[in-house]
Amino acid sequence: MNNLAGFLTSGAVALPAAAVVYLWERWRLSRPGGPYARADFSGLILLVALAASWWVYLPTHPQLAGVLFGGGIVFVIAALADNWRPAWWLAIVGVVVVGALLSYQGVTVRVVNLPFSQNDISLGWFGHVVTVLWMVICAVLFAQAASILAVPLGVAGLAAGTFFLVCQLQPAVTGPVAAFAAVTVCGACLVQLPFARMLSYAGATAGAYTIGYLIGALSVMGALKNAAFLVAVLPLIVVGVPLFAATYTYAAELRRGWRAVVFTERRRHLHDLLLSQGYSQRQVIGILLGGTVYLCLLALLLVWIIKITFVVKIVVVAATVAFGLLFFYTLLRLLPHAPAEQLPRSSGQVRLLGMPLDPLTLDEALQEAERFLVEDRPHMIVTPDASAVVRAQHDKELRQIIEEADLVPPDGAGVVLAARMLNLPVDVRCAGCDMVEQLCRAAANRGRAVYLLGGEAGVAEEAAAKLQERISGLEIAGCQHGYFTPEEEPEIVKDIRQKRPGVLLVALGIPRQEKWIKAHLEDLRVPICIGVGGSLDVISGRKKRAPVWMQRAGLEWLYRTIKEPHRLLRLQALPAIVWMSIRELLRSPDLPSEPPQNG
Repeated sequence: MNNLAGFLTSGAVALPAAAVVYLWERWRLSRPGGPYARADFSGLILLVALAASWWVYLPTHPQLAGVLFGGGIVFVIAALADNWRPAWWLAIVGVVVVGALLSYQGVTVRVVNLPFSQNDISLGWFGHVVTVLWMVICAVLFAQAASILAVPLGVAGLAAGTFFLVCQLQPAVTGPVAAFAAVTVCGACLVQLPFARMLSYAGATAGAYTIGYLIGALSVMGALKNAAFLVAVLPLIVVGVPLFAATYTYAAELRRGWRAVVFTERRRHLHDLLLSQGYSQRQVIGILLGGTVYLCLLALLLVWIIKITFVVKIVVVAATVAFGLLFFYTLLRLLPHAPAEQLPRSSGQVRLLGMPLDPLTLDEALQEAERFLVEDRPHMIVTPDASAVVRAQHDKELRQIIEEADLVPPDGAGVVLAARMLNLPVDVRCAGCDMVEQLCRAAANRGRAVYLLGGEAGVAEEAAAKLQERISGLEIAGCQHGYFTPEEEPEIVKDIRQKRPGVLLVALGIPRQEKWIKAHLEDLRVPICIGVGGSLDVISGRKKRAPVWMQRAGLEWLYRTIKEPHRLLRLQALPAIVWMSIRELLRSPDLPSEPPQNG
């Protein structure tokens, strides 16, 4: 049997069929017209492609013929259900009937070998129930993803490809017919991906029901029948993405307890939720198909290590799935989505790991700072990075300072990442160097001076000279290095108060600079006091800032670490803040002690 020939044949049939439907739909939709029937051609194209391959290479095999015939029945019934609303249950009934007939024809789960056992257990009549239930689950999962047809097509193509490779790794368990069916389904699904946008319209699900049914039948033929327990769970792993996507909202509600779950309400698919949060359709497809690839690789790994003890395999599955969830969730939160001007912005502070945070852009933070200048009374701005957030978890004094600060814009890629992981409306960071220059510009525009405190001897003076070169009319009230003794502090505070600057830049490092400002805030009487860390070193030219592309990518921390290896220990804050965010994400919200009373 030539599997490659079957793959090419199914693809060769599906490709022109999908292209013709695509062009036809584009032409028809460009013309004015009234409402038209809900339709999904993907399942029909898949069946035609599989039938062509079967007719050429395997016309005498009854099980494969039965699978194709059953697929045709499912497609017709689901198409009727699409246009006879509300009748989604009709499609499920069709899958149940076809699954039962197919099961009695021989495509059924027969025996299973349980972990730590050498004996096969015959399932008898219960095997038919398992077979039908599995086909229904697959059909429903794929149908729920039908609003973006590329998702069920892509998942089906990747799943079928994985089943084919499983057949090559375990030929004695699966058999050549299952391998042929898998490779033809893979080819027919993948070639339709570029045309997915026009193959289904008006919310039709017939094609997705058909695809799900075929994947269910294929997994029974190739993995479940006469299978060991490990191989039996492979189909569940391979369709893990649509399974998770369909049940996500229920899982989210379970975090609040069983009482919060309302099973009678229809839930949106995960990709619908992502689209509503501003992610593009291409991003959603990429994430979901990327997750499918990840799980398919896990399935192949399990087959490859099939002779290793069951306990080890369970550990591998648990660790891999946990890491995958974390990785894809983090990647999703990092993806750019919905420009800020298109999303409603938060009207106030948010709480990040118990700390206040102002979800402001640099321009918005500067508007607040200019208001501080106009009010002309002491204000403190804290721009926490990941190390400040982590330190504040156990440094009560620093935490209280941040809590009482007048403005807390985010600084650092770690803070933005943590906020995105917790779905907080924090889109960009307010980098310290950018804040310094813009604050100086705002002060110059209002005729107020700037005082620089911190850094090694000469750094403040050099930074002041650079700022005056860049900003016309900027007045420097004074400069002071950061290596002063406690006995010298009163004189420094007195000098700052007498010179009455509008902005005080304190570069003493976290948390010393925040604690110093808080201790002297009222005595200083400066409208804007802000800790700027190592910004004066960068502005003075003694240290080089990361290239613009690294700043935009949130990798400025990496550049500074490469240039200053002694900062390596500070990188502990990045995994620490990620772990804290995960822990916060998994923490169950508090439930009210009693349900609200009516009347």
